[in-house]
Amino acid sequence: MRIILNIGFLLLLVPRPAHAGGGPSASSNAPAGAPDAAVEARLAEGSPAPAPEHGKAFTGDATPVEPGRVEVELAYAPSWWATAGAVDRVSGELHPVAAAVSVGLVRDVDARIVLGWALVHAAPEAPGAPVRGAGITDTTVAGRWRFLSLADPAIDLAVSVGVTLPTGTRPTPDRLGTSRESWSLGGSFLASADWGRFTAGAELGVSAPVGPRITNDVGLVVCNAAAGYQLLPWLQPEVELNYQHEIELGEQPDERVLWATAAVVLPIDAARVVVGGRFPVWARDAEVGPMATAAVKIGF
Repeated sequence: MRIILNIGFLLLLVPRPAHAGGGPSASSNAPAGAPDAAVEARLAEGSPAPAPEHGKAFTGDATPVEPGRVEVELAYAPSWWATAGAVDRVSGELHPVAAAVSVGLVRDVDARIVLGWALVHAAPEAPGAPVRGAGITDTTVAGRWRFLSLADPAIDLAVSVGVTLPTGTRPTPDRLGTSRESWSLGGSFLASADWGRFTAGAELGVSAPVGPRITNDVGLVVCNAAAGYQLLPWLQPEVELNYQHEIELGEQPDERVLWATAAVVLPIDAARVVVGGRFPVWARDAEVGPMATAAVKIGF
């Protein structure tokens, strides 16, 4: 069980302002019933309104930051987990806060660095073992390359690669740590698309520790799929399915979890706000529980 969440990997999944195909979609603008006067005025003048926001709560986005632009993001993503086979018995909780800075380098390429701090509380593994810890978390540096951008249909495809450095707080005899204590490499394939006011995203990601092995965890596979509807220019409800498969060595079985997510995306001018939660609907050999997210991002 990965008690300390890889904060950097999580923030690779939180939303970014994006338009598939690198620009507005003419079919994404006609809000039924004219819910927004500004949008109606733009349509009357013949100018296109923005395409739907592609950012999602836990599914990655394939559209990179534009060259010369910077995005700053703050996220809080608390999670709780229970002993396998006893879902009513909470055995731990994690409260991470993370900050990320993304920079558009050249067309179709951006880079990102993620720093964080976390508070963890877990049931003792043995009598007298520590149950609490707090401190900075590991640091993630990542890059993303969009290799395909279509305007009609509006589809973006990208790959992302990243490295996580073990900069977090190490455990002590009386305190839990907030670091995985090893370097790790990760990558993902990302897809974003929109059809009218509907928007969708998909992601397939993998990560694995490198260097000396600290635990039985040798790899993580993540599969995410999301769909949203731009109900208003500033409001997009969305749902997701999130699957995680943690590969273990030795006799310990692999841990597998499927979550269902419900969230609200609020694209407000230069900012993006996301609030949502996900809940396990199926699990095998894993300590699981609900997880929430609240994130705000500002671009300039």
